[in-house]
Amino acid sequence: MQAVLKESGLKITTQKCKLLEFLTQTDEQHLTVENIYQGLNAQGETISLHTVYQIMAHFEQAGLVVGRLFESKNTVYELSNKPRHDHLICLICGKLIDFIDPLIELRLGLAAEHHGMSIHHHSLNMYGHCFACQKALNSKSENKKSD
Repeated sequence: MQAVLKESGLKITTQKCKLLEFLTQTDEQHLTVENIYQGLNAQGETISLHTVYQIMAHFEQAGLVVGRLFESKNTVYELSNKPRHDHLICLICGKLIDFIDPLIELRLGLAAEHHGMSIHHHSLNMYGHCFACQKALNSKSENKKSD
């Protein structure tokens, strides 16, 4: 962790190392500052919520994480070393799914080339209902019809 921080130009501190280690080891890929704070405290780390906010801002400035604001009010962070990808977001439960589609990547590249641009980064977020929420909506709709 120290080498990653050093390469990013960040001052090496125990708290930054612990936070970066937490981000790289967690199964969850989209975390709010509150999620990170709770996860670190659950592991016995004593770190303030304010400090987590500060460190995440430093990590984002250094390019270690990407902050994304979807339909929620909270920024969600993910590590920046992941391959370029897009997101599917459920409007009901908030489920967030990363996906990579080579055809979308091809079309974006062609569109950029056509307009004389090169893509540095892009953001494609598609909003809808996951299958579980759609099933629940359909059930509610059918129950109202039968009343």
